[in-house]
Amino acid sequence: MMTKKAFRLSSLLLSMTVCAGLQAQPQTKDDLQWLEAPHGEQALDWARSQTKETLTRMERFASHAQVADELKIALSSNKTAPTQVLLGSRALRFVKDTSNPHGLLQQAKRNTQGVPGEWHTVLDMAELRKQEDVPYEFRAYGLADACLAPDYTHCLFQLSPGGGDETVVREFDLDKEAFVKDGFNVDRARTLLNWIDKDKVIIGTTLNNAAKTAPGWPADIKIWHRGQELKEAKSVFQGKPTDALVLLQTTGDSKTGKTAILTRWLNYSQLEINLMDPQGNVRSTEIPQKTKRGILASVGEQLIFQLPADTEIQGKLYSAESILAYDSNPETPAEKRFSIVYQPAAGEFIDSAGGFASGKSQISFVVNKDLLQRIVSVDYADGKWQASTILSADAGQIVQVSNTTADSNELTASITGFITPKSQYLIPEGKKPILLAQDPEIIDAKKFITEIGHAKSKDGTMVDYYILKPRQSKWKGPQPVLMTGYGGFSVSMQPGYFDARVGGASMKLWLDREGTLIIPAIRGGGERGEAWHQAAVRENKQKSYDDFAAVVEHLINTGYTKAKHVGIFGTSNGGLLTAVMGTQRPDLFGAVLTDAPLTDLFRMKYMGMGAAWLNEFGDAEDPKMTKIIGAYSPYQNVRKGVDYPPFMVTISTEDNRVGPGHARKLAHRLMDVGATTYFYEAEEGGHSVSDPLRNPTLMELRMSFFIDNLMGKK
Repeated sequence: MMTKKAFRLSSLLLSMTVCAGLQAQPQTKDDLQWLEAPHGEQALDWARSQTKETLTRMERFASHAQVADELKIALSSNKTAPTQVLLGSRALRFVKDTSNPHGLLQQAKRNTQGVPGEWHTVLDMAELRKQEDVPYEFRAYGLADACLAPDYTHCLFQLSPGGGDETVVREFDLDKEAFVKDGFNVDRARTLLNWIDKDKVIIGTTLNNAAKTAPGWPADIKIWHRGQELKEAKSVFQGKPTDALVLLQTTGDSKTGKTAILTRWLNYSQLEINLMDPQGNVRSTEIPQKTKRGILASVGEQLIFQLPADTEIQGKLYSAESILAYDSNPETPAEKRFSIVYQPAAGEFIDSAGGFASGKSQISFVVNKDLLQRIVSVDYADGKWQASTILSADAGQIVQVSNTTADSNELTASITGFITPKSQYLIPEGKKPILLAQDPEIIDAKKFITEIGHAKSKDGTMVDYYILKPRQSKWKGPQPVLMTGYGGFSVSMQPGYFDARVGGASMKLWLDREGTLIIPAIRGGGERGEAWHQAAVRENKQKSYDDFAAVVEHLINTGYTKAKHVGIFGTSNGGLLTAVMGTQRPDLFGAVLTDAPLTDLFRMKYMGMGAAWLNEFGDAEDPKMTKIIGAYSPYQNVRKGVDYPPFMVTISTEDNRVGPGHARKLAHRLMDVGATTYFYEAEEGGHSVSDPLRNPTLMELRMSFFIDNLMGKK
């Protein structure tokens, strides 16, 4: 069994702004380049000074004191049920709440029905931070892959000092509930590793000036034996310095040794997939370079992947979005290696956000049609694949699926939505789902309604959007609206129940005041398959921003709201989206929040992981892309004399994914032209700085920023 190791790396026209953007030229230096150094003394002094000033100014907001009190109550009462990871006879979960903002790792034994019993804590992150005097954050998203089957006793946990992408790796014994002193432990670096067997791992790390890919991730892959010095580990594979990433996955039986899957991401659309046996012998595969996200799952020796476009393989044409299997057994004749697993019907798309689950003889995934979702399982027997629907969601709900163990076909699934608390289920093979956990209700669902709206973009393309609004509003006339989006890397933005994408429980404060929340499904995302993504990359990136603007214009033109009541927020590529919208269409918004953003696409490849994203945006130093990128890159498009809405720019010093320089430079440039600007830099938190539990102060400021600017104006 194999699951894709979580790597997480979550629409952007005033004519004068566009014309000015077209004049922009790429540059390797500028007058604010000094702000790019994450820990540069001058840059840190500026960031700390501006953050202190922002706190003083924003704490004077009329709503701030009340917002702070309400958020404290909302967070303490929102005891979100953590996702349960079922591993053989045991289960794990990572609990975070107001009492434990850094989290508790807990485990439980599963009963005869497979349901976890009493939970107890095996690792207290607050205690570890105190003992070692290091601000560790636990990387909980890889729990399903961290522990070695079949007993799942030994786990490789990644601890991030300050929340950045560099981690410390520690081997942990779940039976002894302690770290393994002389185990597979790695000092702070960018590290990827997977079990091969109990005494051997495959690893890539940037320690000791090891070879790196373009964005600074490990390129040299080694086999590391227990008890061996890491520097003596044998190198078995090496990517190129121009690669975006080299990712590691494993499949097969840990008793005899797993097969490793080594995926060279030449860029974010071309992949080279290689296999390594337990002895370290590497061989190539015939899997096409153009696949969606590489290997998604496996059944035995069948490796599962998806095509982004119509593709000819061995003389046979397969249509876009098809799911195929590759037989990795080297004895299988070449002409029999590929088989069709699932062919989406017209209007269907495989929703990447829903996950892929591997089992003993089946895979499961989420199918989306007309924004309605269902879980499909496909069984493999006698060389054939047979699909069936095992769970369907209602309108406005989204589902996710994940596997449990390699020797069964049971799986777990979750259902959630804007007004549907998240519920997680165990689905035993051939039996009815069993409820594992459910979030509490924090709003009265009867007071709200979820709908699907549609708007026509600049080029005539119809863009769908989710809208959550009160059934009855105290706001007569134009409604206060918050919008968020993403629009990149084939990532789907979907409604969740007060999840991190909307600020967690802080969004309750907005809804309690009868505000509206909207999420547009703009191009660049994956809501309508890979073609939807490819429609807004590189030279066509502006279409993402046109789509987002079209939804806002539709809401204004239909009288639902006015520009001064519209606020936008987004993180990472979503932060770029909101920064573009605020600088390109300042006339459409009353408040703009850009969180952990990209803002300077001319120097993107010199900050954080930016060099890995040139395939998505293009390279501004390429003459063919200069004017295109210059037309929307936010930092280059801040102009004197423009009436900008208030901006709030947030980042963490330890964000080494996009780099804090983007946020600092945009905020500084906005201040230079006299725009109302609030800048907040946390010195911990990494790319996920806007965590309501870990950083409630930031969430207080965010919500009072929106309430005062959007609900305080008549």
